[in-house]
Amino acid sequence: MKATARLFKRVLPVLLMLTLLLTSVPPVHAVGIVPEYILTLYVNQAKVSLNGTTFSSALPTVVQSGVTYAPLKTLTARYGYSIRFDGTSKEAVVTGEGKELRFKTGTSAYRLNGTPVAFTGKVYEKSGVTMIPVRAWAQATGSTLTASGKTLTLAWGQKKATAEFEVSPKEIYATQTAVTYTSKSVNPSRILDEEWMGNETIFPEAGTYTVTHSVYDITGGWSAPYSVTVQVKPPNEAPHAYFETDKTTYKIGEPIFLTDMSTDDEDAITKTEWTNNEPAFFAAGDYTISLRVEDKHGFSSDYSRTITVTSDVMYTKDEFNLMFTPVGKKFDIVGSTVLKMTDVPYQYSDTERVLMISDSPERLTQPGILYSDSQEGNLSMFIYHESAVQQPLRIFLAATNEGKTTEIVTLGATGKAGPNPVGAYTGKVAAARYFENRLTGTETETVLKPGETKLIMPSIGSVALNYKDVLSIHADLHTTSPIRLTAFVVKDGDDPLLTLPTLKPLDRDGHVRGTFMGADRTFYVKQTLGEQADRILYGDNKRDPYMFGADMLTGRTENSGGNYGILYRATLKVKANTMIAINARGGLFAGVTEVNGKVVSVTDESMLTNPNQVCVLYRTGNEDETVEMTFMTGLGSNLPVNLLFLPLPSRDPAKVYP
Repeated sequence: MKATARLFKRVLPVLLMLTLLLTSVPPVHAVGIVPEYILTLYVNQAKVSLNGTTFSSALPTVVQSGVTYAPLKTLTARYGYSIRFDGTSKEAVVTGEGKELRFKTGTSAYRLNGTPVAFTGKVYEKSGVTMIPVRAWAQATGSTLTASGKTLTLAWGQKKATAEFEVSPKEIYATQTAVTYTSKSVNPSRILDEEWMGNETIFPEAGTYTVTHSVYDITGGWSAPYSVTVQVKPPNEAPHAYFETDKTTYKIGEPIFLTDMSTDDEDAITKTEWTNNEPAFFAAGDYTISLRVEDKHGFSSDYSRTITVTSDVMYTKDEFNLMFTPVGKKFDIVGSTVLKMTDVPYQYSDTERVLMISDSPERLTQPGILYSDSQEGNLSMFIYHESAVQQPLRIFLAATNEGKTTEIVTLGATGKAGPNPVGAYTGKVAAARYFENRLTGTETETVLKPGETKLIMPSIGSVALNYKDVLSIHADLHTTSPIRLTAFVVKDGDDPLLTLPTLKPLDRDGHVRGTFMGADRTFYVKQTLGEQADRILYGDNKRDPYMFGADMLTGRTENSGGNYGILYRATLKVKANTMIAINARGGLFAGVTEVNGKVVSVTDESMLTNPNQVCVLYRTGNEDETVEMTFMTGLGSNLPVNLLFLPLPSRDPAKVYP
């Protein structure tokens, strides 16, 4: 029975092949069919190329009266045909692949196995070489002829289907991984049958396996076998979830320290989920803490541990938040209590560094110039815009040298965030990147010849803004002479520098654009902070007044509307055991603060969303400190804001501290 089945399997493809040959065979140029031979002819050159190998030609390929001619001897040699001259009939006789072709000088027809076939042009002889129309040769041999410029290509023959394949995935585990075999055959449409050996869908054991594939082609016969060696790993083990607590019984408000000790046989834990892993509990009772870990294969493991919280109190919830909330994290307070804290007076001074603002129109509806001004020396700039159209847009910043000498624009600290639909998020991230970049001190120079315009910080426009996307930018610049800086928006796909001269200034909306003197503001506080609950209020337009400047596109006086983009600085004397935090009073707020050289985002994972939240910025130690602070309001945030200086609870030697 097996021998009969095998014979039938061998005969069936032959019958199918004969059926196809009796009906129609796909031409060599059909979709999915790869020609076996490609011959390239070069007009006016005595050479040809066959499958990439160059050969000399008896005479160059030429064009006469719109007909392209090539030497018959060159064509027959590359096709592997034989040629002789019949002295009786005065014909060149070509034989090959069961065909006899006869060409005669001065005629416009060849004979195919005795049957005349007309063509355009005439056979002629030059220097003893017979020249025939290339199109006639293509017709006679069943080749596909294509032309491109000064080259012609003849393609014929069909490669047999091959048995190549790929195995996926790359990592295979015994009894677990479903294996896929994907054909990479040449001319797969010609395959009538195939045979596999060793192509397990799931391998039963670890080890080395050989998978072999053969295919039966429409032209008859089996391909050479193609084999792939497959390494099968032992079955993957699920990860082992496990953690320990520093103790099993705690007081109310006592910090709980967890140590994750989970393991995986491949050290490939990709996901960790905790349940009830509170830093402390504030009511007596038993609490079950759970951990789930998952490896890269989706295998998971769970572990739980129950702790007991007694009725003894170590810290209240308010005390615990003051003592243990990590820097950059937020916790809840009663917002009204902030207004009862001591409002600390201060003085301030502004630098002469210029601040350029491009935030109007904030919502973009068309291409145009956002803001432009000519400035010299040190300056800072911020750009904040949202797309209000469906068509993608790109924002760029250009520098133009309008002078008569070569000048340099130096780009210092920068921060870019977006496109992203959450404006306050882009404002926070852009400010954070700007602060980090300030610490590195990286600079780049752009040289501008007289009259030359170049893009500054091209990465601004590297990604298009889609509908409702927001882009936030901070940049410090220095120019050696007055240089025109222009923020502008173009349609996605338009060349920015070619489009810029065609753009007109966009109309303002209710937001800010202009040039302002005073990109840096320093606070001066006389008293030591933290002896009681203190606060420093800024961004209120009273104690911390907004800057005035001008919109240089219209000439109108402009109010900075919140001092966004200003770099605030303060050197403060702070009592020992004081928490410094930030509390927003106007609503959603995100920003960045640098405290003693460390950058802190407000907040690490989110933002302040209401006046009943604070974000921890710093805690002093057991001695009074001088604290250096630099801070900036994130674009898209709301003002005013309070910096808080809150005394920590008395440290009891019997209590636990981080």
